[in-house]
Amino acid sequence: MTIPETSRLFTRWRNPSNGVESLVLTERAAPVQQSFYYTHPSFSADGRFLWLGCGFPPPGGRHAQQVLGVADLERDELRVYPETQHPITRPWINGATAEAFWGNQLDFWKRGPLADDPPVRVNSLPASLLKGLRITCLSTHPTFSADGKSFNIDIRALKTDGKPVSLIGDLPVNGSPFNLWQRTEGFSYDHGLFSPSDPDLQLFAHEFWQDGERLGMRFDGAKPYHRIWLIRRGQPAEPLLDEPVTHSGHEWWDASGQHIWYLHYGVGVKKVSLATRQETLVWPGNLSHAHASRDGRYVVADRMADPNTPECHVLFFDTVTRKQVEIVAHPALPAHATQCVHLHPHPQFCLDDRYICYTTIVHGRVDVALVSVKHLIDFTA
Repeated sequence: MTIPETSRLFTRWRNPSNGVESLVLTERAAPVQQSFYYTHPSFSADGRFLWLGCGFPPPGGRHAQQVLGVADLERDELRVYPETQHPITRPWINGATAEAFWGNQLDFWKRGPLADDPPVRVNSLPASLLKGLRITCLSTHPTFSADGKSFNIDIRALKTDGKPVSLIGDLPVNGSPFNLWQRTEGFSYDHGLFSPSDPDLQLFAHEFWQDGERLGMRFDGAKPYHRIWLIRRGQPAEPLLDEPVTHSGHEWWDASGQHIWYLHYGVGVKKVSLATRQETLVWPGNLSHAHASRDGRYVVADRMADPNTPECHVLFFDTVTRKQVEIVAHPALPAHATQCVHLHPHPQFCLDDRYICYTTIVHGRVDVALVSVKHLIDFTA
């Protein structure tokens, strides 16, 4: 089977400042080709299929609506599936089967990676659950429960007066009814993720910056608050940290399920022990999104001065040697470039930590890129 290094779909790009090489998916099937959010692996477990987001805004335009595409490294071809629109969820890939899952309105769907694979409705939420509400998100980051039986659900909706309603629960993949864990009015909760080791545990985030003004508390980033919450099936939610901290975000579970990592903005990447609730500053710095290798030794992050632009640095860090190397420094996109709305690199370790996958704009357009972790280790040993 072809690998990215030998596939005709990819072209090598070298960082002129240090020689770090990335593999850019330069085969085109859509004007915008974007990697997944950092919490969502995009490779099948055998390395044959790399899923991606494909956008079709008008030339020079920008919008967030995407469908799914897949790079097939055995057939060395790139395919797009227009029926996979996912306006109110992000996609999730079952690494073992290479199937993609996505949500559209109240339905969850799946399809395989081959051209002849049909879309299949997996389950639906009851319309009665959202009576009188306008749904804005079905599941921010749908992930499998540790036993593979359910997807986490963190519905965001609005009442007619604009008041937010948040529902946390799970949706079984066998078609059984939705399980509601918690319904809350007046607070914006999202970024839910199932624990990778405990099927009865989820984390979710409180978007205080969205609720602050409405609650009469101006958000300035300096006020401490509890962003990360844990909820166990059948029990009330509780904050992860013993004490609130200033503005933070972009949290994720480590592979073992024993720690939760997050970005403390202006401070750095931290990880929190689930057993003791003690946090450790792993990588100091003004970073934006991050992800760690399965053993926690290596961390990748993007850094940006302005979150409203795609001008970012992507960095790799060895927590043992304390050395870091720049993967890419993104310039500004040309004003005429066709874009999507959310253009951060969102780097993530993937395929058993063999690669880091990220979104790049080095060619003046939105592309998917891979970089070898072994290659990066050579720079930070």
